[in-house]
Amino acid sequence: MIITLAIRFLLPVLLAALLGCAAHPAAPDSRAQSAEAPSQPSRPAPSAEAEAIYSYLAARELLQEQRPDEAIQALEKAVAIEPTPELYIDLGNLYWRASRFADALLLLRQGLDKYPESELLLSTLAKTYAAQGRYDDAVLVLDDYRKKHPELLDLAHEAAAYRMEQGNYGEAVDRLSAIPVDKVTPTTDFLLGKGYFGLGLYDKAIAAYQQSVAADPEYYDAWIEMGLTYEAQKNYVDAERVFSQLFDAGIENQQIVFRLVDLNLKLNNPDKSLALVQQFSDDLPLTLEAANLFLNLAFYDHAAQLLDPLAQQRPIPENALFYLAILEYEGRDNPEQAVKYLETIPVNHPHYERSLIFRIHLLYHGGDKDGARQLCQTAIGLFPKQPEFRIVMAELHERENEFEQALDVLSLAAKQWPDNLTILYRTGLVHDRMGDRAQAMAIMERVIAKDPEHADALNFLGYSLAEQERDLDRALLLVQGALQVKPDNGYFVDSLAWVYFKQKKLRLAWAEIKRAVELVDSDPVIWEHYGDIARALNYTAEARKAYSRSLELNGDNAEAVRAKLNETGRTR
Repeated sequence: MIITLAIRFLLPVLLAALLGCAAHPAAPDSRAQSAEAPSQPSRPAPSAEAEAIYSYLAARELLQEQRPDEAIQALEKAVAIEPTPELYIDLGNLYWRASRFADALLLLRQGLDKYPESELLLSTLAKTYAAQGRYDDAVLVLDDYRKKHPELLDLAHEAAAYRMEQGNYGEAVDRLSAIPVDKVTPTTDFLLGKGYFGLGLYDKAIAAYQQSVAADPEYYDAWIEMGLTYEAQKNYVDAERVFSQLFDAGIENQQIVFRLVDLNLKLNNPDKSLALVQQFSDDLPLTLEAANLFLNLAFYDHAAQLLDPLAQQRPIPENALFYLAILEYEGRDNPEQAVKYLETIPVNHPHYERSLIFRIHLLYHGGDKDGARQLCQTAIGLFPKQPEFRIVMAELHERENEFEQALDVLSLAAKQWPDNLTILYRTGLVHDRMGDRAQAMAIMERVIAKDPEHADALNFLGYSLAEQERDLDRALLLVQGALQVKPDNGYFVDSLAWVYFKQKKLRLAWAEIKRAVELVDSDPVIWEHYGDIARALNYTAEARKAYSRSLELNGDNAEAVRAKLNETGRTR
């Protein structure tokens, strides 16, 4: 709108200037007409509007020349001469970009005082408050304006959206629900859906999204949110149906395709996922993201159909090298070829640090422990400001039961990165490996004091309390907190079963331990717990099966497990 203003005023100004140059001279003064030649007419002074336009155009040119401070001065002059709502907004944006936040807010408030009916100024002021996290102020100015203009539904939507940004989903839903039924729009229902989702009311969220798309079938954002809500419910069938509808409607952006690939994998339809990705074989980022999904879910043959053609290219795309290494190591048991791919990744590539960690892992598990340490030390030299390689070095010491050396590495790292919770957490684990459970638990308490949602530390404390059979109510809360962060972590589910077991809540323990072995079926401790809970319930056959499975996995507690198996009536 500023540009329109400039065009509107610039033409008359230029015309006036041209006419001024061609104007006839004024009649000479009669007192001097015989003695002096007539004087030349003076150019008329530019109008205030013209000066404002010139200042605005100068500001635009200064911005193009990367001279923001001078651009601000030029716009300040334009606002002072001939203010408009648009100029206030442009100058406010420049203040914001210059981190002059207080000046931006003050200017926008001044602009709104001068133009109290400007909805554009009002919305910009609200957005500026919100950008500073001042959501209450943003909502307040919108509410004040709506008292005079209750018909402006967009402002009601904007206020509700700010409440959701605050995490105040309840008030957002209340505001939107108060809109009269005959005034409700697809956007109203869309925002209601997001509010209900934030409250965890997934069924109501889906109903709201359905109303939104029923009124406007091309409201694709509502379709997407509906699909994501089905997915949050683990209703993968309906989620896949919704995203398929979007895809069939021609919405073929990468995120929609990726969601369909992921959902079909969750539905155990890897062939359908692969066929979908192969339709976009020229899209390398999508191909690699999909290959990564296949690799994570151990669909190695499907991953190979995406990655092997890339391995035939010359040169091999740099972004594919890391995934090719994973395929060779995990899918084909070929660590030598994996190393060759990793060694080809350039130093400046985003995957380079991960490739070093992978190479250290391959060296260590390949028996070259000295080579692993040497490469880790080289990585520390290459990346002195990255804590990860110190943590890896400590883990290498820990694996060799060199606990004091591991603690030395972690202690030095903690001095350099005092706020790094991974370093603190690993320190706790080393103390636990040393047999100092009390010190380990004290450290984990420090971890959750700094990050109450640190799932691994929450689980460690909860499980430890259960093992010690003390403060079981708190143990339950800790493990439940861990599961809120990682609901499908089989080890955390095992901890929950173990807490219930210690609380003598055997039915609850049985339900959770069955879920745990579905999520993690290769851990000897979890199978031992399964056996203990089954035996407490007199499920003798289940207990025998579990103890036998635990022994097959060669856990550290094999002798104790064998004794339990003997006690249930079978020797081994």
